[in-house]
Amino acid sequence: MFSKTLNILLAEWIKIPMEALQPLLDRKIHDRLIFTNPDYELRHNRGEWIGNIAPQINCLRQKGRSYLLPRGFLDQLLELCKKFQQPYRIVDRRRILDPLDMEFHGELKSYQQEAAEAVLEKDFATLVGGHKSGKTVIALYIIAQRRQPTLILIPKLDLLDGWLTKIENFLQIPRAEVGIFAEGSHHIGRQITIAHTGEALRHWRKVYERIGFLVMDECQRCPSKVLTQLLPNFDCRFMLGLSTVAQRKDRLSRLVYFYIGDMVYTIDEKDAREGRGIIHAHVVARPTEFEYPYHSRADYPNMIDALMRDEKRTRIIADDIQAELQKSGQPLLVLSGGELQDTILGAELGRRGIKAISLNRPLTETNSDESDRTDETPASSDATAPEEPTAFFVSPQTIGKQIPRLHSGILFLAVPIYFRQHLANLIRELGRNGNITESRLKIYDYVDQRIGLFENYFRMRSYNYGVHPDLLLGVNNN
Repeated sequence: MFSKTLNILLAEWIKIPMEALQPLLDRKIHDRLIFTNPDYELRHNRGEWIGNIAPQINCLRQKGRSYLLPRGFLDQLLELCKKFQQPYRIVDRRRILDPLDMEFHGELKSYQQEAAEAVLEKDFATLVGGHKSGKTVIALYIIAQRRQPTLILIPKLDLLDGWLTKIENFLQIPRAEVGIFAEGSHHIGRQITIAHTGEALRHWRKVYERIGFLVMDECQRCPSKVLTQLLPNFDCRFMLGLSTVAQRKDRLSRLVYFYIGDMVYTIDEKDAREGRGIIHAHVVARPTEFEYPYHSRADYPNMIDALMRDEKRTRIIADDIQAELQKSGQPLLVLSGGELQDTILGAELGRRGIKAISLNRPLTETNSDESDRTDETPASSDATAPEEPTAFFVSPQTIGKQIPRLHSGILFLAVPIYFRQHLANLIRELGRNGNITESRLKIYDYVDQRIGLFENYFRMRSYNYGVHPDLLLGVNNN
């Protein structure tokens, strides 16, 4: 039987003509979008008073000779069309605005990257993950990728400060430039606006034309009327829902998927916990005053070069190395940025009479001989430790080779790095192999807090230490 082509119009709703639908497809759409109200069913089964609670929830509207379907239902609709061999054509009239200049300043863990890629494959999507699973950071990465003016809806005002802090840290957008719709304030941000759902329900007309991406936080606890009455007013191209659980307490999770988008990724709790607190160390966090006009990743190589050449920062590290050598008398490791920092920091230590040996490359011909002998020494031998206190330079690329050969319980992070899982595990191994007189490894961590990207790296390192970054800075610098 020949079927008419179904014209699917995408805007604030999915609009389809009734006469083009095959009967079986029509019935299936009704079956999915009109369903028994769980609250009604529960009260009825218990014999409780029902009052004016509707027996059914209807997510299917009729306008003239057309159906209006919630936009998050799009993927399900297309699957049904294919199943029932219904030809279709999509007419996309969703709002997409001029792209903005936004960049994500940070690194995603592997599971976060997987989640982000799953979301980016869909225009409408829901991401599920427990508390502290990194959903907010993933959402900010996606916002930077979408490059659209974004509205973030929050059901509780206590979520506001956390969003503002992470927007500052990961997108480098000052708080003052973030729009706020809450408690009577109606300020629209050029890049991002955060709105309390109650305020947005009353004043959505002020903002909807300036939004290309809508993010709904805490989907599991937002009132159902937010989903059914607020979201259909927006015709933006992209939507993302964030939820801590796959099932709402009111058993209306399908409303989230109908009005925002299907669940595309669930963060595994084990993945979210992996790496948390695996480095057992006494961490000395040292803030620096290093500054650089960093705007995008294109500036990164020059910024790292300037950091390694910064005299004041170099002296701070050298002061700590000198004090630690005088105190412990043990050789120590310096995780450096490579040849340039080895040379500059090594020269500063040399002026203080401290021997520095680079295991990345020889600093001098004399050190070259010692370094070569170190490489040839069996891992089980203690001959690698020189008679006088020494600073050994290693890089993230060479530390894995050198850890079994050097017995040190003191590590200096002279260059800002992101602890990928392999590097974090190597440093944990250093704590096990080191000749530690105290109870645990000691790490000097230099926090370049005036550079947003490097501050984020420190916060992610603190995740591996198992200590809140603000506590680390407060404890060591009061």
